[in-house]
Amino acid sequence: MGKRSAVYFLLTVFHYCVQIKCLNLQELNLHKELFKNYNSNVMPQDNKTEPIEVTLDLILMAIDEVDEKRQTISIKAFLEIQWQDAFLSWNSSKYPEISRISVKNSDIWIPDVALQDTFDKLTDLGQVDGKANVENNGLVTIWPYNIYTVSCKVSIGKFPFDRQSCQFDFQSWSHSRSDLVLKSKQKKPGLKVYKESGEWDLVSTKVELQSRPYGNDSWDHVLFHFELKRKSLYHVLNVFVPVLCISVLSIISFLLPSESGERVTFSISIFLTLAVFLTTVNSSMPESSDEVASFSVYVGLQLFGSALTIIFTIISLNFYHHDKCVHVPQLLKMLVKACCVQKKEDFPVRQDIENENALKCINDTAAQDTSMLGREIGDVTWEMASKAIDKVCLYSAICWHVILTASLLISVVS
Repeated sequence: MGKRSAVYFLLTVFHYCVQIKCLNLQELNLHKELFKNYNSNVMPQDNKTEPIEVTLDLILMAIDEVDEKRQTISIKAFLEIQWQDAFLSWNSSKYPEISRISVKNSDIWIPDVALQDTFDKLTDLGQVDGKANVENNGLVTIWPYNIYTVSCKVSIGKFPFDRQSCQFDFQSWSHSRSDLVLKSKQKKPGLKVYKESGEWDLVSTKVELQSRPYGNDSWDHVLFHFELKRKSLYHVLNVFVPVLCISVLSIISFLLPSESGERVTFSISIFLTLAVFLTTVNSSMPESSDEVASFSVYVGLQLFGSALTIIFTIISLNFYHHDKCVHVPQLLKMLVKACCVQKKEDFPVRQDIENENALKCINDTAAQDTSMLGREIGDVTWEMASKAIDKVCLYSAICWHVILTASLLISVVS
C-alpha cells in the first residue's frame, strides 16, 4: 500500500507539472500571436468610423490635503479605466485554459486621459509602469494609482466653519468625441476604501459627464465633484475661545483702580496678544484681497478695540492725576452727572483733602476771591471725571464685544 501511494503521488505531481507547463506554453503562444503585429501607437478599432468607448471610474482612498494658501486640493485615489481593444481578443476555444492575461501598460495602446488644472504632468496618471488585465473578449482594465492635485478655489469667508467644493476633471488630451467617448459607470465616486480626514468631512460627492465644444468637434469630460466641510473643533478651542477670552479681559481693564498703576501695562499686554493671534490666523489664509475671513476681520476689530482701550485708559489716568488747580470743563461736568458718579461729599476724609487743595489753589492765585472756595468744595473734580470716562468706556466695550461676537456667529453660521 505504501508503494502504491507513493506512485500515485508521483503521478499526480507529474500530471500537474505537465499541465502547468502546457498552460505556460499556451500563454506564451498567445502573447506571441497577439503582439506579433501589434502597434501601441494605433488606436485599436475595427471600424474607424466608430469611436472607442472608455469607462472611467474613481475610487477615493483619502483626502490628502487642502492647501488654502496655494488654493489646491490633493486626494489619494486610484482610477479604474476600461476600454475594448479590438486587437487583443482571442478565440477561447483555441486557448480554453486562458481567460485573462496581464501585460505591461507600455506594451499596449493606452487612452491619453488627462487631469485638468493639475500641478503634475497632464497625461501622467501613473499607468506607465503599471500592468493591465486583458480578457479574451478584448476588454482591457488598468488601475492607475496616484496622489492627484488640482487647483481649487478655497472660500475662506466662513472660516473655520467653511465648506469647499472642488472637482477633478478628466478628459482625453488628444482625441475628440468622434474618436474617443468617455463614460462612467458611477453616479458617485467609490468610497469602500475611504479613510476619513482629521480636518475635513466629506459631505457629498457626485459624478458628472459633460461634452464641451472646441473647434469643429466636442470633447468628453468626466467630472468628480467633492464637497468638504472643515472640522472646526480644533480652531474653536485653540483660536476662537482664547481670542474671545482675551477680548473680555480688555473690558475688565476699565474696572482696575487708577491707583494700581498697572492699567496701561495690562491693556498693552492684551493688545500684543491679540496681534499675535491675528498673525497666527492670517498665516494660514491665502494672500488674496478677493475674500477675507470673517474671523480675521473679527480679530482685527478686536485689535482695534484694544488700541482704543489703551487710548482711553491713558486719557482717564491723565484726568485722574490732573492738576487740581485747573477747572473741570463744563462738558466733563455734564458727563459726570450723566454717569451718576458719586460726589466728594460722600467721602468725608477725602473731602478734607480736597478742601485743603482748593484753599491752596485760592491762596496761590491772587485773582481768585474767597467766593471760589464755596464753588470748588463739593463740586466736580478731575478724579470724578476720570471715573466717568471709565464708566462710559466700560459700557461701550461691553456693547462693542457683544455686537462683534454676534455678527461673527451670524456670518459664519448662516
